[in-house]
Amino acid sequence: MLVGNSYTYYSSGLSGNVNGLIKAAGLKVRRNRMVTIGAADLGWFNVWELVRPSGMASTYVDHSDGGKIKTFDFRKEKVFDAVVLQDNSTGPINPQRKDIFEKYAKQHSYDLQCIGIQPLLMMTWARKNKPEMTQQLADATTKVGNEANAMVIPVGLAFAEAIKQDPKLELYRADKTHPSPEGTYLEACVVFASMYHRSPVGLNFFGIEKVDEKTARFLQNVAWDTVCEYFGWQK
Repeated sequence: MLVGNSYTYYSSGLSGNVNGLIKAAGLKVRRNRMVTIGAADLGWFNVWELVRPSGMASTYVDHSDGGKIKTFDFRKEKVFDAVVLQDNSTGPINPQRKDIFEKYAKQHSYDLQCIGIQPLLMMTWARKNKPEMTQQLADATTKVGNEANAMVIPVGLAFAEAIKQDPKLELYRADKTHPSPEGTYLEACVVFASMYHRSPVGLNFFGIEKVDEKTARFLQNVAWDTVCEYFGWQK
């Protein structure tokens, strides 16, 4: 499940783009949800209610059975194996929001771990005209992720690396903050690589809002290089 705001739902949704990469890799996902509120920070969400047995995510539409509404059998499985938590884009470094980010990142991570779900914190990216935010966001998110025992997904570092290698590449919308289709595709590649400890390089999925293949291949490589460097993984 992906919990976040517009950084998660832009470009037809991060969940569908991650699922496209998963399917291209020959893997399967039992179910996924995307829960977003515009401009929200993590304090806006009752994550426990979303994932607990009989909570809001306990039912689903079974399209293979005429669209019937069914309930998960919690005696056999969890609702989710992992939940990605995305705070307000500047939350970790905003003086008025950073305490809220820290509080709820830790609270949600603890609640998820109590029922065997892996929490992941998404590192957001710098504004297009404020590249100095990259390291600030990286440091703040990594610190809280370590304290919460939650994996950090280094999307912000991948944005910075892609721009460094190709300054003409447009990862932003006109507002200089929300992701373009290319930005969302890079975001999805980093999420995929982090969650599965697997390279997205060579996968034949190029986004719901299509990215040209040459650019997609470049972004796949940036994502994998960034993730491996961040976690100290061998390629």
